[in-house]
Amino acid sequence: MGAPRLHGVRAIVTGASRGVGRAVAEAFVAEGAHVVGTAREAGRLDAFLRAARGPGDPPSGVVLDLADPGGVAAAARAAILALGRVDVLVNNAGMLGSRVPLEDVPPGELEAVVAANLVGTLRFTQAILPAMGHGGAIVNVSSGAAGRAGWAGYGVTKAAMDAATRMLREELADRGIRCVAVNPGGTRTAMRAAAYPHEDPATVPHPRGVVPPFVAIAEGADPGWHVEAREWTG
Repeated sequence: MGAPRLHGVRAIVTGASRGVGRAVAEAFVAEGAHVVGTAREAGRLDAFLRAARGPGDPPSGVVLDLADPGGVAAAARAAILALGRVDVLVNNAGMLGSRVPLEDVPPGELEAVVAANLVGTLRFTQAILPAMGHGGAIVNVSSGAAGRAGWAGYGVTKAAMDAATRMLREELADRGIRCVAVNPGGTRTAMRAAAYPHEDPATVPHPRGVVPPFVAIAEGADPGWHVEAREWTG
């Protein structure tokens, strides 16, 4: 067995209690990174902390509700305090909302999805950036639903985060901070089940199958602004 690929790396993974976020966070821990995982529910976060094992520091947990501005700032401070510095930020957390045309979004839902998936994510990123030095990485979890008809607020916010990734990549280039959007594709997650209630979960891969590009970027790779995890060969 080789040396851990992420020894000494300090990373934050939002939405680390389940799905793609948990798979990425567990992979980072297994490769030696010191990870702070976030989630809205403390109980689910504790389950991740108990399960994650690796050769480095044990992971830490911070409760984070991206729709709560005060909570976003407090969670960022707590994560930075736990890590000292931040080498990698994986923005994975988000909410699905209704899968309907934009004209049919229920009252209040569009605001809630935008607050969590876009505004909260960008505010959390802003709060973390002062602790990120040269050579760091911001990885935004993208989706094939970005800008797709029938995906309401989720599609809008994922398209907006793709645009934000390109903007941040250019704005932070002089600091050597890589900004990459990774689309994991369809995976066996609770959000996928909610979006496709009649789909057999066994027909889509486990989230562990899409973690290689996340690990490679955390290790130092720069594949460009956007990556399809299913096509990753690096």
